[in-house]
Amino acid sequence: MAIDPEILKVIPSGCKVNWNGKVGRYYVYKSKYTYDPEKKRSREVRTQIGTVVDGKFHPAKRYQLQQKVKSLQESEALARAKAGETAKEGAAPVLDSARRLEDPRNQARITYRLDYVCLVALLASLSGLTSCVQISEYWASSRPALEKIFSDFPKADISHDTVRRLFMLIDPAKSSAFYKRLVYPLLREFQSRVVAVDGQAVRASKNESVPSGRYILSFYDTDNGVTLSQRLIGSKENEITHAASMISGLNLQGCVVTADALNTQRNFADSLVRAGADYCLAVKENQKNLYYDTRLAFLDKAETRTKVLYENSGLAHGRIETRSVRVLPGTVLGKSHTNLWTGLEEGSLINARTESTDKKTGLNSCLDRFFISSLRWDNPRIAEQAMRAVRRHWAVENELHYVLDVDFLQDWAQCKNAQYLYNRVLLDKLGHALMNKIQALESAETGKEPASKRSLMTRFRDATFSLTQLARLFSADSHA
Repeated sequence: MAIDPEILKVIPSGCKVNWNGKVGRYYVYKSKYTYDPEKKRSREVRTQIGTVVDGKFHPAKRYQLQQKVKSLQESEALARAKAGETAKEGAAPVLDSARRLEDPRNQARITYRLDYVCLVALLASLSGLTSCVQISEYWASSRPALEKIFSDFPKADISHDTVRRLFMLIDPAKSSAFYKRLVYPLLREFQSRVVAVDGQAVRASKNESVPSGRYILSFYDTDNGVTLSQRLIGSKENEITHAASMISGLNLQGCVVTADALNTQRNFADSLVRAGADYCLAVKENQKNLYYDTRLAFLDKAETRTKVLYENSGLAHGRIETRSVRVLPGTVLGKSHTNLWTGLEEGSLINARTESTDKKTGLNSCLDRFFISSLRWDNPRIAEQAMRAVRRHWAVENELHYVLDVDFLQDWAQCKNAQYLYNRVLLDKLGHALMNKIQALESAETGKEPASKRSLMTRFRDATFSLTQLARLFSADSHA
C-alpha cells in the first residue's frame, strides 16, 4: 500500500511507517541492523515510536520517557558547562589579583602556583576553614571539581606544611595589597559612614613575651561590613603608636571614625581631621583633665545653652533599656582644651546614657559614657549623628571580632611567626568581608533576611557553588 505523503510530514525525522490493515492505522518505528554471528548475517531490530491515527502522530509512552530523559541529560550537561564558565568568572578577579603578588619561592621548583593556592585558601575561608591543615584538606576534597574548571590545576594534593611556608613567606604589605584589590571595589558610599577602630588579641598566639596574645589593630567599616586595614602590634608596642600612622593609606573622606579611650590621642584626632574625616572618641580617666571637665559640663545645672536630647527605648537581654544622648558645644570646655584638640571648637561633647531595668528583679542601673567629637554642633541633626556613631562603634566587637573568634576560630590560631599570623588573620577578614557582601546581595535580591554565616559556610564547602557566588558578587559590583 502506498504511504500518504501527508503522513510523512507528521512523524519524527529518521522514522519509518508501516500500515496495519487489521487495525487500520500506521505504526511508526525506528530500525537498525545488527550482525548475528550465529546466522552470519544482519538482522533488523525495530523500536516502536508511536502510531498515526486520523492524520495525527501519537507517540508511545516509552518513546516519550526516552525523550524526557534525553532532554534532561542535555539540560544537565548545559547547566554543568554554564556553571563551569560562571565559576571561571568568579575566580578571575582572585587569580588576577594573586598573580600580582610577588612569589618569593624558586620559580624553577614550583609545583603549586601561588594564584591557585590563594584561590583555594579564599574558598576554604568562605567555608570557615582557615588553618593550614583545613586548607590542605579542602584542596584535596575540591581538586576533582577544580580540575574540571581549570585545565591546568595541579594534579596533586598540597600539604599543610607547604601552605604554612607560603603564609610565612608572603610579605604582609603584598598580601594587604591583594586584599584591597579584591575588597575595595565592593565598598559602597554611604552618607556619614562609621568606621570603628579597635584591637583584637589572638589568644592562642600568646607566649612569654606576649602573655595575652598578639594584637591586631583594625579599621572596620561598620556600614559595609568590611575591614579597611589591619596592623600587627609588636610585643613591645601598643595601638597608640600605630592608629595615626594607618590613616594615610585610607580614604576616610566624609567618615565618622570612632575609637575607645586608648586611642583618644591628639595626634590621632588631628590626623583624622586632616584626612577629611570626623571623629567620635571615648573619654575616660586616661585623659583626666578632659574627662572631669567633660563630665562637669553635663552636670553643671547653670549651663543655659540648649542641650539636644535623643531617646530610644527597647527590650534587650531581659532588660528594658532607655538610651539617651545629650550634646553640648565643644566650646564649653574653654580654650585650654579646644586649642589642643583639632575640630573640637566647632565640634561637640556627647553624653550617652543607658538606663536599664531588669524585668525579673526590677533593679535599675545607669551607665554614663562621654565622648568628644568633631561633628559640628550647629548641625540640626547632631543628636541623631551622635547616637548613630556611639551605637555603631560596637559593630567592630559584635559583627567582626565575635564572628572571627566564633565562626572562623581565629582564637585557635596557634602561631609564633608574625608574618604567618598577619596573613592568616587577613585571610579570615577577607572571607568575612566577602561573606557579608554576599549576604547583602542575597538580601537585596530576595527582600528577605539572608542565610546565616554558619549556613553559608556549609554551602561553601562546594567549590563550584562558592565560585558561582563570587561571580554573582563581582558581577553585581561591576554593574552597580
